[in-house]
Amino acid sequence: MLLERAASLTAKISDYLKLKGMADEGEQFQTRAKQFCDISDRVARTSEALAELASAGVTVNFTPIDGEAYAAKAKMLRVAIKGDPAAINSPPFDLKNAFIDRLAGIVAAADKRMGEAWKEYVRKRCNFSSSDVLNALAEVPQFRQNVINIRQYRAVIDKLASEFPLDARAAVARLGELLALHDGAWSALSAEDIPNDVISFFRAAAGDGAELTTYSNEVRAWLESRNLVGAFRIRIR
Repeated sequence: MLLERAASLTAKISDYLKLKGMADEGEQFQTRAKQFCDISDRVARTSEALAELASAGVTVNFTPIDGEAYAAKAKMLRVAIKGDPAAINSPPFDLKNAFIDRLAGIVAAADKRMGEAWKEYVRKRCNFSSSDVLNALAEVPQFRQNVINIRQYRAVIDKLASEFPLDARAAVARLGELLALHDGAWSALSAEDIPNDVISFFRAAAGDGAELTTYSNEVRAWLESRNLVGAFRIRIR
């Protein structure tokens, strides 16, 4: 009787150990699955974002370091798991430090570069001057409201540049709309009582810079009459 109980107990212990082993193995599978799902989602999102920016005309100069090597590791792991699913718990290389963490680093670098590329894209399309000219224009009653509008458009554009777009095409279209409004506000500066030469000088000074030939006697007289000569500086390009 005692031997039968001992045998039964031994069998139960054996079954328990088997179940525990299966549970431990299942937990390891679950951990690996979560790791792969997380990094897979991040890689997919970054890849889609890169493609979307490119299709919207935003150039992102980014090449993953050792990308081919990690692709080869992924293929190696896929083959190993296909032959024996348990290989996921004893991979042919350090799965976390030599693969998943490295992929996460590549994704982080790509995300950073995309943010920088978006800001560069907006900056190149805008190329706004400093606020000195706007400050000068704000002193002229005829310009004041247009200056307010221009500053508002620039503020919205700055905010647009600071936030990575979830929809690159929509963001590029929105930027185009804002630039059109901004340019329209500049065009509205041509009030009836302001000479065209003065308007042209202001626009040039607010952009890439006005040539000395545009600083005519008429422009100088107009600026002097409003005490605005000191608002401008001449620099060598």
